[in-house]
Amino acid sequence: MNRSKERAKEILHLYLAEVKALDFVESVILVGSLSDDTYTGNVGSDIDLIHIVSDEEDYYLEKKQIKELIEKVEQATENDVPIADVVFQPRHLAHPYSYDFELSRENKDLIERPIEVFRALDSGITVYGEDFIKTLERPTRADVEMTKRLGAEQMEALKDTDWYKNEYIKTVNQPSIRMMTQIVLTTAMSEYYYYTGKSCSSKYDILEHVEKECPQITYLNLLRLCHKNRFSPEKITEQDIETMNREYQTIYLKRPKTW
Repeated sequence: MNRSKERAKEILHLYLAEVKALDFVESVILVGSLSDDTYTGNVGSDIDLIHIVSDEEDYYLEKKQIKELIEKVEQATENDVPIADVVFQPRHLAHPYSYDFELSRENKDLIERPIEVFRALDSGITVYGEDFIKTLERPTRADVEMTKRLGAEQMEALKDTDWYKNEYIKTVNQPSIRMMTQIVLTTAMSEYYYYTGKSCSSKYDILEHVEKECPQITYLNLLRLCHKNRFSPEKITEQDIETMNREYQTIYLKRPKTW
């Protein structure tokens, strides 16, 4: 696989050329590591895109068509770098947010709106169509707390499904080192907001912010190792991996919950 930054940019350009065929797509916003120039090409690297689609069409059909287009482009580019399929209609981003939707895995984007809006505001770049970034209002603490509540309610509703029992629980309780890295870094972003009221949408920058402003976080050493694994995996030792597994079980999973 070729996960280089040059390859990721090439795939992005190919995708944007294809997305023109979907006339309901009004804007595409690049977020994440490609937008803030922290892209590494390591395992887990992807092309993070937020799609804004027409209010006048069926949202779920629009989302389905975008997913199909992404799969087509990924296959044509040998699945070198995955593309995110986050999709919103303008009405979803109007503040205050509406919550008249079903709690389901299919509606994950709607549940996690504040996170995606923070990403767009923090480092988003409009790469196609209308510049929606300038119309976005910064989410409030109440918005973020609602996301947490809805996420918990969604998990509760899924507790009896095979996915929850066979995949989710195993992933959370005994993750691979790659998945552990993702879990710990994203949790640190959430808890940084809880303690400071400020957003950090960069997996690269979050360690520095936490070290300076939230040194009380109990899993700080694990966060350092996860950051090292994400951005300098060649420097991770067997001892580091042993420490990560141990601290995830004994410190991270048993940390005081902040929300």
